[in-house]
Amino acid sequence: MDLEINRHDWGSLQGVSGSAPFLGVALRELGRAQDRVDAELAAQRINREIFATGLLCSAAPAVAISLVHILWARSPNSEDLILGLLSDIAESEVYEEDPTVYGSVTKDECLFGISMGFPAYVEILESSKNLDSVMACVDLLFWCGLFDERLKERCVHFLRNALVDARLSGRTNEIAASIDELFHQQ
Repeated sequence: MDLEINRHDWGSLQGVSGSAPFLGVALRELGRAQDRVDAELAAQRINREIFATGLLCSAAPAVAISLVHILWARSPNSEDLILGLLSDIAESEVYEEDPTVYGSVTKDECLFGISMGFPAYVEILESSKNLDSVMACVDLLFWCGLFDERLKERCVHFLRNALVDARLSGRTNEIAASIDELFHQQ
């Protein structure tokens, strides 16, 4: 986790309100949170710094890959928060009218980092007891399949298995819609 977080020059990356030098600290705090309150506070700090009404900033790709690294050593206190932040990044867009308003960033840069967590999303989908984590993994697998054609077939396979998972019986419409969209992606 630290190796990846230290790889980034956080002071040179832009958040939604300017330079984001403290993002590395907040990511470490999320990764090392000993209780739920600390994990939530760290996730809120990250969320406030990198999101502006669903728009991506230049720090988002570095945050995404760092969150993937944190996910491997996560505590139960932070799993759903990490996955939720990754899902939020995947769903965010670059501001079309002024793509550099929050620094230079592309959605593909973010999705590349997110796709590095593909095996973890599959395992969490299969084994987690936290429904928020499981649904975030459904979302992340969908985005991985949209981003990387090579992962699409695997994503569909795992999402089809989620359709028959008793934990997700109330979410089958969402999962089926994701599978349908992956099939119709050009």
